[in-house]
This record gives sequence, structure tokens and C-alpha cells, in this order.
Amino acid sequence: MSSPHHEYPRGPRLSLREFRPDDLLAWQRIAGDPRVAAHTPWPALTTPDTAGAWLAETTRMAQAKPRRSFYLGLEYGDLIGTATLDILSFPHRQGEIGVYLRPDRWAEGLGTEAARLLLELAFSRLELHRVQATFDPRNLPGLRVAEHVKMRPEGILLDRYLIAGQWQDRAMYAITLPEWRGLGRQPHVTFEGSGEEPLIGSPRAEEPPADEVGRANGSPAGEPAPAPDEPLVGETMTADELFAEELFDEPSRPADGAAADGEAAEPQMLTAQIVTRQIEVVEILPREP
Repeated sequence: MSSPHHEYPRGPRLSLREFRPDDLLAWQRIAGDPRVAAHTPWPALTTPDTAGAWLAETTRMAQAKPRRSFYLGLEYGDLIGTATLDILSFPHRQGEIGVYLRPDRWAEGLGTEAARLLLELAFSRLELHRVQATFDPRNLPGLRVAEHVKMRPEGILLDRYLIAGQWQDRAMYAITLPEWRGLGRQPHVTFEGSGEEPLIGSPRAEEPPADEVGRANGSPAGEPAPAPDEPLVGETMTADELFAEELFDEPSRPADGAAADGEAAEPQMLTAQIVTRQIEVVEILPREP
């Protein structure tokens, strides 16, 4: 199964592209490196089989209609990492980003450039309204990347994940479309690729206006109700969590841990999306009469 060909933003040094089968060995070296695996929410991909399964799953997610997950290769002469964008909600136009880089490319400002490309993709191409990033509050490089791309701190999510028997907090940063537009056009960002296919088969075109949806579901006019294809409990398990669940049958490992001692690298805008055997359930509250 081949990946679709899309038009993705390109920076002064970095370009985004779909993963290819010939990325296997390069990706295994990156994702199997313990310095990278210490920050990823999936186990170290130390064998061709595990790295190949990861690449195959990204291709499968790329074929989904509508497409919710963009796991893209980051290229700077060669493959140096991955940049991720997950659509958390279509009707509410919410997304989450993450960046993971090869260690020899840390501390070069590439994490910031990759995050800017993801925001360009999210807002210009996918028409999202809000994009967030969550990471371990001790991850100072991740915090700096978020600040460099003008994301706002929204607080600390206490005991957000139970990983390896330990409750872990997450720092939440976000930026909205109006805030991003207020920054002006990002410098040196261009688009390349065929653009032959739409990035997502967005279901928004088939959705009735929010007022009609609200009335049909017993909600006050003007208050959006959950889309028919989304359960009332929200995203109980993201596509990425299912991805990790299917690939690996081992206990969860810490995701996006604190930066190593010494010189702080700028590895990634780390998400906590792909957490093996982590299921998030949102409490259902009864509607007021």
C-alpha cells in the first residue's frame, strides 16, 4: 500500500513528506536510539520488524477517510525524524502536534522550524481552529519550542497519565487560528508536492449548521453537539493510542521525559498521544433540562 501524495509546507531547511518503505533502516536507527526512545510514547523500535510495523501503520492511517493522523518524515538532506499532527476533533477543529528528531540534529533550532511547519499545515491546509502540545513539565527544550512558536501555556494537567505505575503531569500549550494569523505569514514557508489529493476527506462539508445539529440533539441553539461519528465520551482512544496498542504488547513507558542533564537539546514538541494501553474516558454529565 502506497502513501498518498500531498502538498506539505517546506521551511528554509526542513521539508515534510510521507514515510516511504525505503525509510526503514534510517527510521530504525532514529527510533531505536535510547536517547530518542526516552522521549517517545512508543517503545524503542530496535528491530526491522518493529520499525517496519510502525511505518506500515503510519501508511494505513494515511489512507483513512477522513484522515485523522499525519505521521510525516522530517527531511534535511536525509531523514532526521518525524513530525506528527493528530486531528482530535473535526467539528471543533482541534489538533495536537509533536516533533521527534535524531540526536545529532538537536540544538540546531530544527524543532522550532518543524513545529512552525506543522502549524502552517494545521491552520493553512487543514483549517483547524486550535492546536495544542502536551509534554512533561520538566522537558525544558519542549517548553522552549512551544514558546518560540508563540503557543500559550494553558496550565498543568495534574496526574494526566498513569505510566509504569506512576502518575505523570503534562504541561499544556496551545495556539488558536486568530492568534496564529496575528503573527503574520511565517517566513520562508513554501508548499511543495503534487497536491493531487485532498489532505483529509473532511466531514465538515456534510455536516449541518451547528444550530441544526444542536436542535436535533436536544442542545440549545448555537451550542454544538457531538458529531454523529464521535461518542459522547469524546475520543476514548485516539488513533495513535490504538496504533500503539496494536503494535506493542508490553507495559507503558514514560512518554516525553525530562531533558537529559547537561546541555539541553531541542529535540521535540512532545505529545502524549501514543500511550500504550492508555485509555482516556471523559465523564458524561446529564444535560440540564
